[in-house]
Amino acid sequence: MPDKRFFKKSGSYSIAELADRVGGELIQCSDPGFIIEDIAAVESATAVDICFVENRRYVGALETSGAAVCLLPRNIADRAPDSVALIVSERPRRAFAKIAALFYPEEEEVHGIDPSAHVDPTAMLGDGCFVGPGASIAAGARLGAGVRVGAGAAVGRAVEIGAGTVIGENASLSHCLIGERVVIYPGARIGTCGFGFEVDETGLIKMPQLGRAIIEDDVEIGANSCIDRGSGPDTVVGRGTMIDNLVQIGHNVQIGKGCIICGQVGVAGSARIGNYVVLAGQVGVAGHLEIGDGVQVAAMSGISNTVEAGQKIGGAPAVPINEYRRQVAAIKALGRRKTDQESK
Repeated sequence: MPDKRFFKKSGSYSIAELADRVGGELIQCSDPGFIIEDIAAVESATAVDICFVENRRYVGALETSGAAVCLLPRNIADRAPDSVALIVSERPRRAFAKIAALFYPEEEEVHGIDPSAHVDPTAMLGDGCFVGPGASIAAGARLGAGVRVGAGAAVGRAVEIGAGTVIGENASLSHCLIGERVVIYPGARIGTCGFGFEVDETGLIKMPQLGRAIIEDDVEIGANSCIDRGSGPDTVVGRGTMIDNLVQIGHNVQIGKGCIICGQVGVAGSARIGNYVVLAGQVGVAGHLEIGDGVQVAAMSGISNTVEAGQKIGGAPAVPINEYRRQVAAIKALGRRKTDQESK
């Protein structure tokens, strides 16, 4: 159940209203007008809560749940206790998200510039922008309508930010163009200097990083993630891509649209990633290679060669997923064999 100190509840709703909202089929319900007070996890739900179950692994928790009503798929409806009303849905998790948003809508936005913020006179802010305490907007920056800049965030010189974008607390943006409806979470660093050097007899020579970071519309960038600007070519993140926390994107990297990049992924400079690619947690991508459209990469994998479109791969170095599973099984078998030998 959400902590009311942090989340404001909109009201209470009848079971029938909730079923109508998600287009679900109401079954096993003697009182459709019964009022539901809140949302909850299946394990902790009480007699005035709604919960959901989508995966069979939680059927045991459903059988003992105290919930008043549960969203669930038809194939496990017979496992619910008679005391729980059911809303049958093909996508219970998605339906629950809609109900959660009904109970806990986004709070009304505050507009204006906090007195402690600094906005350069040459910066241009669209209608309905918000600039939080201690934030700074540098010379020549351009913010579209409804942009929100959190406390302590820094928007650098000439940075452009599209309408409806949200910049989290203490994030910093430089040398970048940001699209519309982008969400940049607290502490993220966009457009920082790329990691590029040459070497001669005197030591390291820093390569000037003269490109930009371009973030297209509807992208999300997680807390404390870093996206370097290009060294000449731009670094680009395609429309609708979701980047988790603590991700490093190197200079000149090109990422397509609709990708999912999970926590602690590292992508080295000049790599090219296609559309709808999934990189699970802690994947490492070497520089100057290509990953085709629709590729899926298992967690903790290392990619050192180009990957053709549509492949599922895993391991370090990454190989086709079935081969990777055989490798894992062989290592487990070897370990068991060694244990058996030591026990003799």
